[in-house]
Amino acid sequence: MNDGLAWFIFAGIPMLMWIIGSSLKVIKQWEGAVVFRLGVCKGVLKPGLRTVLPFVDKLVRWDIRMLINDVPGQSVVTKDNISLTIDAVVFYRVRNPMDAVNKVTNAREMIAMAAQGALRDVIGSLELDSVLQQREMIADKIRANLDEATDPWGIDVRHIELTDLQLPHDLTRAMAKEAEADREAKARIIKASAEREAAAKLAEAQELFTRFPALMELRRLQVLTEVGAEHNATRIMMLPDTLLEAGPGVLSKMLGGGK
Repeated sequence: MNDGLAWFIFAGIPMLMWIIGSSLKVIKQWEGAVVFRLGVCKGVLKPGLRTVLPFVDKLVRWDIRMLINDVPGQSVVTKDNISLTIDAVVFYRVRNPMDAVNKVTNAREMIAMAAQGALRDVIGSLELDSVLQQREMIADKIRANLDEATDPWGIDVRHIELTDLQLPHDLTRAMAKEAEADREAKARIIKASAEREAAAKLAEAQELFTRFPALMELRRLQVLTEVGAEHNATRIMMLPDTLLEAGPGVLSKMLGGGK
């Protein structure tokens, strides 16, 4: 009798503790634990300490927080037959863990495949210029298509981010040349506009100097001040206006030494 009691203490009690420990499960706040009892889905356990039947119940846990799924580079052809390579990231959340377990074999892989299909459908219906200029609209349209496809699985697609868009090398060079030509044309227009404005200002200044000759003398003094401030060896010879008005013949005789 004493030997049986000792065997129960040393063997039975640890086994009993193991069975009790196996029947207690901790469900975290961000988890959705789907219970299967002998292969039959019994529901989703709420967060906290929960009891299950050892060897009978099986738990499938799903993270119900915001999740991401990377969509590797996809080769897509636009409506105007331009081949692009696009990378994307899918942000989604499991709304119903029971549907995510029972209605799809591997939800993560299925989301990636559905995202690739939605991306090809949306990009293939647009031309290259629209793809480059309306990326937010395209991402929202892909999200709507993907959310509709994953809704039966108990998954909500919250956001699609187009992380990278690669163009063919030849097309990139052509677009660079086009942008350079456009900038050069704009620069020429700006320069011509500035020259036209400067010519108008010079005409106004000439008219003003004609009406007020004293302004010309003030301008000359200002030029002398600016030249002298640079500390150079420039020599300036001032001639009176009366000498200039006398004609080029008199000026040439003076410069030629009176010959």
